[in-house]
Amino acid sequence: MTTRERNTLGTCRDCYPPTLTPGEQKQAVITPQQRYRQGIEGIWQKVDQLPKGQDQVVMSQLWELGETSALPTPTRFPALAAHSFITEQLTENLSVWKPSSPYLKDFWRIGIDISQAYGFRLRPHQAFKASLRAEMDTVAKFLPLA
Repeated sequence: MTTRERNTLGTCRDCYPPTLTPGEQKQAVITPQQRYRQGIEGIWQKVDQLPKGQDQVVMSQLWELGETSALPTPTRFPALAAHSFITEQLTENLSVWKPSSPYLKDFWRIGIDISQAYGFRLRPHQAFKASLRAEMDTVAKFLPLA
């Protein structure tokens, strides 16, 4: 250790953690709209990574989940449970199955196409992004600004 290092060691600049600038602090805040977009994009990525065949089953169950008001259970939605789209949660000493994302029931409208020709299909990324933008325009009217 040099004399200079020894003299500067322990100075006040070493005692305090660096502070965030107002711009950095602002970046740390996530708006409800950003949270929604990140949640829906995360679901799309998770479905996109599923093996062929399993993705079809998951998408059909996501579609059904989106259209029903019934609580998700592993009996009714086994593929969603197997791939952790729905998870078991303990609430007041009771075991309840819930969507792993609060946006799971919205995903079918934004991320899945269906037709007689190919069945359930994950929307191509560009089409998905366009659907998400359109949904965000609608959802933004109902979400708080901060």
